[in-house]
Amino acid sequence: IIVMPTGSGKTAVFMMAPYLLQKKKVLIVTPSIMVRGQIFDDFSNLRTLKKIGVFAETTPTPNSYELKKTYSEQQKESILQANLVVATPQVALSLSESEIKTEFDYIIVDEAHHVPAETWRKILLNMSHASSLLVTATPFRLDKKKIKGRIIYTYPLSRAYQEGVFGEITYIPIEEAPNKDVLIARETERVFLNDREQNYVHYIMVRTNTLRNAKQLEEIYKENTSLKLKRIDSSTTYRSVQNTLENLREGIIDGIICVDMLGEGFDFPNLKIAAIHEPHKSLASTLQFVGRFARTNAANIGTAKFIAMNDEQLKIENQRLFSSDAIWPEMIIDMSEKKIGDELENQDAIRQFVKKEVDMETHISLHNIRPNCHAKVFRVAEFFIDNEFPTVCHVENEIYRDYGNNTIVAIAQNKEIPIWLTSSQVSDVANLLYIVHYQKSTSLLFIYSQNKSEMFYSEIANAFASGVLKIPRNEMNRVLGEMINYEFFNTGMQNRYAESGESYRIYAGSNTAEAIDETTGRMLSAGHAFCKGIKEGAPVTIGYSSGSKVWSSAYLPIPEYISWCDECGSRIANSNIVVKTNTNYDYLPIPQKLKAYPDNIVFCFLNEKTYYAPPTIYIDGNENEGYLLTDISLMVTKIEDNCVTLSAEIDNVTEKIFCDLNGNYSSDSTTIFVKDGRSRLPLFKYLDAHPLQFKTTDDALITGNEILLGN
Repeated sequence: IIVMPTGSGKTAVFMMAPYLLQKKKVLIVTPSIMVRGQIFDDFSNLRTLKKIGVFAETTPTPNSYELKKTYSEQQKESILQANLVVATPQVALSLSESEIKTEFDYIIVDEAHHVPAETWRKILLNMSHASSLLVTATPFRLDKKKIKGRIIYTYPLSRAYQEGVFGEITYIPIEEAPNKDVLIARETERVFLNDREQNYVHYIMVRTNTLRNAKQLEEIYKENTSLKLKRIDSSTTYRSVQNTLENLREGIIDGIICVDMLGEGFDFPNLKIAAIHEPHKSLASTLQFVGRFARTNAANIGTAKFIAMNDEQLKIENQRLFSSDAIWPEMIIDMSEKKIGDELENQDAIRQFVKKEVDMETHISLHNIRPNCHAKVFRVAEFFIDNEFPTVCHVENEIYRDYGNNTIVAIAQNKEIPIWLTSSQVSDVANLLYIVHYQKSTSLLFIYSQNKSEMFYSEIANAFASGVLKIPRNEMNRVLGEMINYEFFNTGMQNRYAESGESYRIYAGSNTAEAIDETTGRMLSAGHAFCKGIKEGAPVTIGYSSGSKVWSSAYLPIPEYISWCDECGSRIANSNIVVKTNTNYDYLPIPQKLKAYPDNIVFCFLNEKTYYAPPTIYIDGNENEGYLLTDISLMVTKIEDNCVTLSAEIDNVTEKIFCDLNGNYSSDSTTIFVKDGRSRLPLFKYLDAHPLQFKTTDDALITGNEILLGN
């Protein structure tokens, strides 16, 4: 992949590539018929390369063929004779599905940010025998799909600006008013006439977003200005578009009204005035659009001018682009280079992952994986990156390891018999993603799993690490630190007085902290929290729960997800962080890490989640008893500093259960089993995921490895 700003000479670069690499037959894929014609004309005559002295005027031109229709045998001889074939994607696809594809040894893709789209992707797959060059100004997409390839060179927008390739830009704001379209039209006329008075050969592009709006603007400009404009959109025939552009070049008309036309690859540097009635919503589209007007390769042209409403609501990359105080050249450059820089960093990070064997049929590019920010966190003694996933995960050979970052990514296929079928004739297949990341500086292990069962997390943690410990809530709460302007959307609170009938309370809304008062703080403790705030000037969302889980609403590429885990880990491990939200959330006490069991534990009761949908239990393999787990009798029989012993009794069957300081359960005999959904597991394994709650005579509440002191 080569990244160059719009108007900086991408076409000239990819025209030289086949010569430098001594290729024999080249297929060039372009996004539109219009651009296809431009490239065919330039390449066939080597016009640009001769003009700038790369070739002498006497250099022979390549035998070129413009493939205008779907491939057929009638075109075969012409294609065989050609050094160069230029085609649009659908036509190129038909060529890539024919036998003649083997004649090509090089593919050049113009505007390569389209490559993840199905048609473009199939062309490269069908012609995988040929090497390829992908050229684009914007190696990122609104849908977050990644371009499969390696960025080998970037010509920065800042350098293009310094070297005069990317010209000056002026933003002319229109203050908000009911008749904004009329005001933009009149300002466009004023700017155009003034530029012409200064002998600038400037033309206008009026940009909107729908055909209906384009027709309305056509009438507005006729009624309110003297400008001669012509409308072109997706309904306009190619011949009509060509005639319109010819009229533009000859000065018969002053400009054009467009709906997403002439964006990519269109070269007409005299387009210098943009009347933006409806702005683009993505950075990539905006950069493409701006690049059309910032070109400097023509005589008698001046500064590019963008006329638009001073719209406070419009944001691109969290920046107000169309505002009166926007310094456009700096803003456009900063946004572009940050985005491209992030892409380069991500590519470098992805290349660190290694896989023992790669099957191209099943291979999934890590570039295209975007997990949601969610992780279960453990503190561990040692990490073993070369260990294997537990069998319960069904991970086979799709495992990638990054030894530098202590990270493992795995893709599993989990097969289950449908719930309506009693035999194993067919299976439902679910593709699952697992990410295991170890932050060495904090000894924290982060696990991403689409199966959010506590058993899965525990099995994975114990497979890759030793000395696995859960993180208490007072440490997890630190992820909320170092922010301002807190706003809580979801707040969970644990009732320390279970006899009141309500064990857990959840508030959801625009600002749930308002519902908490001092009385609530005396009765309840913090269970889970999800909020937004401002960190280093940018809005962020963050949440955590009692199960030592942390999450955000963002979806990130794998390298950024790892950075997010590391940032959370640094806060969790930082004992100097004191969370002060300056909201009523601060009334809620936070449980602390349990260091020793108090000797005054008086009773225990089941986890609140058990009561939501009580599972059934059975004894010694007999699933027909029909008991609910809530029928079981639990009694504390022995208390030691590092262990509580309980008896679990049902139907004259008693099993001893042990709970250690980290909230891990074990048993002296596996006789009582729990049937929870499709899961069948021993009682002590169920309690690992749904820990009991212990109460003391002085009102302390113990859950897992946490203790909430009494009030």
